[in-house]
Amino acid sequence: MIAVDYIESLVNGELSTDDLFLVEVTVEPKHKIKVVLDSDKTVAISDCIAINRAIEQKLDRDEQDFSLEVTSAGLGQPLKLLRQYSKYIGKELEVTIDSGVKLSGELRNVTTNFIELREKNKEKKSKGDVDNSLLLKLDMNNIKKAIAIITI
Repeated sequence: MIAVDYIESLVNGELSTDDLFLVEVTVEPKHKIKVVLDSDKTVAISDCIAINRAIEQKLDRDEQDFSLEVTSAGLGQPLKLLRQYSKYIGKELEVTIDSGVKLSGELRNVTTNFIELREKNKEKKSKGDVDNSLLLKLDMNNIKKAIAIITI
């Protein structure tokens, strides 16, 4: 069986820029390896190809056959690492907390233990909209899932 920690060490040894980082490695039955990368800026296809080739060179298909997929963390995918949150400051997130409650709003700040989300609640009044937005401080340990909301 191909070990996840072995693949992680191969990937981390090959990451060439400080802004590129490993999000997740999974090894499914029948040795299907999936590597997910992200970046503080953008992940180029050439980054994925380079990591794919580096892993391919280190693994022996004669010893253990496998399939390999190296991809970037896509839009609409849940954020898994604290580092991913930082690039969404000023953008809208949908956050599900452990109790199952869904909150959405603009990500304002990220610290090691908390994120701050400005939840927007607009009420109609006779003289127009009134902004009753709330600044929520959410403990990272209580976040079940967070997804960036894509607006076009």
